[in-house]
Parts: sequence; structure tokens; C-alpha cells
Amino acid sequence: MKGPACRLILAATLAGAPLTMARAADTIDPAVQTFLKSYCLDCHGPKKQKGDFRVDTLKLTESVEDAEYWQLVLDNLHLGEMPPEDETQPPLAELTPVTDWIEAELKRAAAELAGHRGEVVLRRLNRVEYEYTVDDLFGIRGNFAEGFPADTRSSGFDNIGAALSLSAEQMDQYLKAADFILERAIQTKPRPETKRVTFTLHDYNQEAWKRHHEDIARRQKEFDQLTPDEQKRTTEMVAQLKENPNLGFSFPAWENGKLREPKPEDGSGVDAVIAINAGYAAPDTRRHFQVREPGWYRFKITAYAASNEGRPVHLKLASGSFAQGTIPDVMDVVQLTDATPRDYEYRVYLQPNQIIKMEMIDGENWAPREKLVQLPGPFVAIRQIEMEGPLIDEWPPKGHRLLLGERDASTLTDDEAAAALAEFAPKLFRRPVPESTVGEFVEFYRSLRPDLSPLEAFKLTAKAMMASPYFVYQIETGEALDAFALANRLSYFLWRSAPDAELMDLASSGALSQPTELARQVDRLLADEKSERFLSDFTGKWLKIERVGEMQPDSNLYPEYDAELERDMVGETRAFVREILRQNLSLTNLIDSDWAMLNDRMARHYGIPGVEGNQFRRVALNRDETVRGGILTQASVLNVTSNGTVTSPVVRGVWVLEKLLGTPAPPPPPDVPPIEPDIRGATTIKDQLAKHREIPQCGACHRKIDPYGMALENFDVIGAWRENYRALKPGPNPKRPVLSEGQPVDASDELPDHGAFADFREFRRQLLTREDLVFENVARTLAVYALGREMDFSDEVAIRELSAATRDSGGGMKTLIHRLIESDLFHQP
Repeated sequence: MKGPACRLILAATLAGAPLTMARAADTIDPAVQTFLKSYCLDCHGPKKQKGDFRVDTLKLTESVEDAEYWQLVLDNLHLGEMPPEDETQPPLAELTPVTDWIEAELKRAAAELAGHRGEVVLRRLNRVEYEYTVDDLFGIRGNFAEGFPADTRSSGFDNIGAALSLSAEQMDQYLKAADFILERAIQTKPRPETKRVTFTLHDYNQEAWKRHHEDIARRQKEFDQLTPDEQKRTTEMVAQLKENPNLGFSFPAWENGKLREPKPEDGSGVDAVIAINAGYAAPDTRRHFQVREPGWYRFKITAYAASNEGRPVHLKLASGSFAQGTIPDVMDVVQLTDATPRDYEYRVYLQPNQIIKMEMIDGENWAPREKLVQLPGPFVAIRQIEMEGPLIDEWPPKGHRLLLGERDASTLTDDEAAAALAEFAPKLFRRPVPESTVGEFVEFYRSLRPDLSPLEAFKLTAKAMMASPYFVYQIETGEALDAFALANRLSYFLWRSAPDAELMDLASSGALSQPTELARQVDRLLADEKSERFLSDFTGKWLKIERVGEMQPDSNLYPEYDAELERDMVGETRAFVREILRQNLSLTNLIDSDWAMLNDRMARHYGIPGVEGNQFRRVALNRDETVRGGILTQASVLNVTSNGTVTSPVVRGVWVLEKLLGTPAPPPPPDVPPIEPDIRGATTIKDQLAKHREIPQCGACHRKIDPYGMALENFDVIGAWRENYRALKPGPNPKRPVLSEGQPVDASDELPDHGAFADFREFRRQLLTREDLVFENVARTLAVYALGREMDFSDEVAIRELSAATRDSGGGMKTLIHRLIESDLFHQP
């Protein structure tokens, strides 16, 4: 057993332990005393106290703090990081009784200290939960939470109650958001008309011709006021128009497999194409369908590939305002492979004045209009486009019904308002509301009536309710969660939103607390499309893949990187975790798997043949031909652990220890300033790290961290495999360097307590021997996310039991979620 990081880990993690003297012989097993004296006392005893920590002052677990110190000692023994590798190592026969005694002592302490977690902290809804709750309750989306202060993160998540304070600024934003929501929800106007429009690219051409002719007419009318250059340009435009009246079109015609200039008389038998991938040449719905009302709309496009020579052509569909500084929502990237026209239909939520834009992302990126018909392809041919909306399933809509039921807002009476408030309160607060509490809000409504109309007073009262702690907090108090708190915790865990009517009915009847019904509800929630919110949010924050793209790769070093690859990187990892969850696969797949979730772009990126289509699907891997498999080979993870130019073994090592194994490296000791190593003579990153390890204050930690990152050095900034580092050298254009082959990559190193590895494959095989750490880490991470609080010592026994039971039964993430929700841990505040 080896462990190079013992001293520094103890200094960083155990510093501050109580040093109150305890008579060890009276409290600690003699075998443990002997072990500590033989292997630890020299560095952590009366004569020397590295990290201000003394093993001779350890005492039995009389408090949570005592237990946590012993837990850290146990963890270091299990990980082989104590004693250090340069000290005498204990034989297994000596080590096992010690770890067994510590585990038994901790289990005893956990039982005795259960319930001593400290003060229960009310958990405020974070921004994501607030937005989803408003969507599900009111049916309203918008930018109403745009001004909310950023939610503070803890343990990587932004839903930890102790970190979510409620400031005056936050309260002000809640009130503004309530104004927006209530204005949208309560209807005083007639039902909007649902419109349906069909148009083609020829309609765009007609408009382009009209604008072109109007521009020439304007120029001729104002000719004398134009500059000489503009007069010259106008004369040329008039001459060109006489020569070819069809000039000024936006999209070439496609007829009988050939490209030609469009004509005004072109009809339904002639399609038109998007000929270049530049944004300025992308058609949108702005001129043909004006979105006046917020809501759901139907969009359908009939399209196919043209002149693509068998290669896929991609059509990106995005919605938004496309105003400067805004980020459009990508609805889909459609892959077109042949000349067969196909319909692609979508249901999309649009705000007033938003549009849908259609953009080809292959082919030329620029060409003058007069040259478009000379381009060789590929093209996206579009037959027609349809828009319909707003789509109204019921009237009054969901938000109005939540607030007022079927009541007419414009003729609201005081009695109707009081009844509506009583009906609204339990739905908004997600639990039954005492009559006294409802009475307070009704009384507040009545106090407003002398100065306000019934509707205005009702809105102001509803606004106050939406800023109430009963709405913005999850109420979890008492010795155990009541049925409604359980419904809330379950729903906000797996849906990130309020419980639906079925959960509330089961909570009301008491059936939700029955194990069989609770398990059925877990399966129902996971099967619902709203569980994608959990998958996206949890995966993004746990693995940090939400940060993909924050450090844009150098375009000279990585010219193949683009927005679509960036999007698919994240899509791959989400699809991978989704597959593990849906199929309840073993969590060892996170370390290594003989399958991957790929689409054609990611398969090409990884050099894996035979994958066609833009949708992610499960692909069996030939292990003789690819190193892919598991989370560590995925481009999203490899990107967020790099900067835009180079990879960082230190950052990657920290990520593996923290996010995969759950054994985070300690921070540098507070009394040691940052030290830059002398890297003179170092020619590779490995040489530089070796120099760093020579610094006494840094070496112990870096010997633990660096190997986990060095093992990944064959993967570059964008997750592609490399045998050599990429480099730049001067090219013909001084402003544009060209790619060249740099130093060869050496990914070999040595893991503490596991020995040397020659490459990534050997490293991964070593990781598989510690799959228990992966199960424990996922269990702990899910618990933190689900409960909205940090795990402490009194939780650790439950976490270990959950993970061990899941692993021993052959279960995966779904089993782990079930066991977590069934456990006492989930049912306690």
C-alpha cells in the first residue's frame, strides 16, 4: 500500500481538530493505539505535529466533529494515502483490524448522533426551479427571472439551502416577476385568433425583387443628391436590371435537378434552395408570420438535400428575437441526405415578435447574389413552410384558471375574489393552507378595496402571495417530512418543479408514504418528459459540462471546432447519462463502457465509422479500434478541463478525483503561498509537473492529483485523440500561422497504491478496481442534489449502505434513486 499525499492531506483536512487531551488507553482499542504509534506518531505526535494534527489526542466519537476526523483518517487508510509511500507500510494483517474498528466506531457514533445535523435550513427555490414552477402552474414562460441575482453555489450545485439567501434585491425581483406573470395570466380580452400561413422561398424572392426595384427607383428619384460614387452605382444597377429583370433574388430556383435563376412566374412545381451557410442568407418567418401573442406555435418545413453528392446536409432551425446580445434556442439540426422531400414539424413556444430562422450549416459561407446560381452545392432545398398559432388548448388559459377558475376577470366581485384566493392558495403553496392564513390574505384584499377595483386588489393580493415564504421556500420542518413536503421534495428532485395533481392527491390521502405507491411514483416521474429537466440540470452541474464553450478553443489550433460540435459535445454526455439511467446500467459504465451515445458528427470527431444521422443513438464499440467508452473519453469533459489552447493535467486530475471518484484533493495549505516551479530545461508538460513535484510543499498533493490528469493527455482540448501535441508555425500569411506537429504525448505515470500505467487504457483498468468509490460518489452527489444540503458524517453510513446495496444487487442509477427516495435520509428534513 502506497500513499504519497498523507502528510499534506492530513494538514489540509484535519487542521483545526480539537486537541483536548484524551487518555487513549481508556478509550481507543489497543490494536489501534499500537498502529497509530507505529506508523503515525513520528509525524503526528508530541514531538512533531504536521498540519497541527496529533493522533495521540484522538478520542472516541462524542460529537459529529470527532467522528468526521476519524472518517477522514479511515478514508486516507482506504485510499492508501496513509502512511506515506516513503515510510514503512503496514501489512494487511495489521491494517484490517484497525479499519474494522474505526468503521464499527463510526457506525456506533452515527446511530447515537443521528438527528444532530444542526439547524434545519429552509430551502428557497432557485431560479431554475422558480421558472419551471411558473411554467407548470401558470403555463407562462418569459424573461421574468432575468433580473434575479445569481444563485450561490455549494458543492457545485445552486439548490443548496444554506447557500440560498433571500436579499432585498431578490424580493424586489420576485415582486417584478409576479407583475409580469399575473399580467400574462389573467385574461380580460377575447380569445386570440389562431392563424395559419403557408409560404415558400419564392415569396422571399418576390419581396427581394420588390425591395430591389424600390431601391433603384429611390436612387433614380434622388439621383442629383447622391454622391458621384453612388450615382455611378445607380447607373450600373439600372443597366443590370434592363439586362436581367430577375436580378435581386435571394434564393436560386431548383428545377429538374438543376440550379437556375428564379422567375416571378415560378409556382408550386419549382422549389428554391438555400445556397450558402451565411446567416444573412438564412430565411426566417418575420415577414410572413407575425407573432403577437406569447404561446405555443406549430412550425413545419418541407425540405430535402440538393446537389449534395451523397453527403449529409444540415439545416439548423432556431427561434428567438435574434437581437444583439441574445442567444437563440436551437430547435433542431435536421440532417438531409437525399432528394426526397420530407416534413419536419415542431411545437415551439414563442414570445411576441420572435421568429424562426432556417440556416444551412454546410457549403460555401459567402457568395454575391449574381454568383449564387454558379455554386456547385451542396444546397438545402425547401418546398414550403407552415406556421400556425397561437395554439390554444383551453380558454381561459391555464394561468387564468389557476388564479380565477372560470370567473370573468372584468366583472370580478368581492365574494368571487375571496373564493378565488382560497382556491389559489393551496395550489400556489403546494400544500393545504389553514383557514387563518387564507383569512389573512382575504383581509389584505379587503384593505385594498377602498382604493382599488376588485381585479386590481386581487392582483396585488396574489402578488403578495407569490412573494410569500410559503411559495418561494420549500417547507421541510419537523422530525420527518409530512406527506406534502415529501411530494415537494420528490417533484423538485426529479422534475425541478412543483408536484402535479396526482402527487398532491396521493399526499392528501396518505398513500404517497406507502413504499409501493412511492416507488410507482418515482417510476412515473422518471418516465415523464419533465425528468429531462433533472437530467440536464444534474448532469450539467455534477460533471460541469454546462461550462462547455466558456473557453473557446484557439481557431488556429482547432479549426474544426464550431457551434454545432460544441452543442453535440454536451448532447453526447447527456445522452450517455440518460442511457445509464433509463436502462439502469451499472455505474461502472462511467469508468468504462463497450458502447457510446453518438451521432454522425461525434462519430466522425472520434474516428468511429458507420454512424449516420443527427440523432444520438447507442453504438457498440470495437475496443480494438477505439479507446472511447466511459465518461473520461467524452469531448465535453475533456473540454471543460482544458483552456482554449492547452490541456491541464492538474485541472483534469482534480476533476477525476472530485467528480468521478469523490475523493477531492485538499486545497493548498493556507500558510503556503503559490509557488511557481523552476521549469528551465523542461520541454513538455510532464517535465514541468515533475519540477512542481520537487517542491516539498506541493509534491505530496501533486503526486496524488497529477497522474489522474496525465492519463488523459492523449485527448486534446476538444476531446480528439492525439499522438503529438498540436503546434503552430509561421505560414505564407504572417497573420495566419499553420498547424504543425509538436512534441509526442507521454501519458504514462503512477497512481498511488495502484502502481505505474503506460497509457490511458492501463489507467482505466486501474480505475475499475475502485468502482466502489464511483458508486459512493454518485450516491452522495445525488443525495446532495435531492436534499439541497451538504452531507455530513451522520449521513455517511446511509450513503455507503445505499451505494453498496445498489452495487451488490447489480443495479444502476435508477436503482440508486429508488433506494435514496426510500431511505430515511430522504424522509428527514
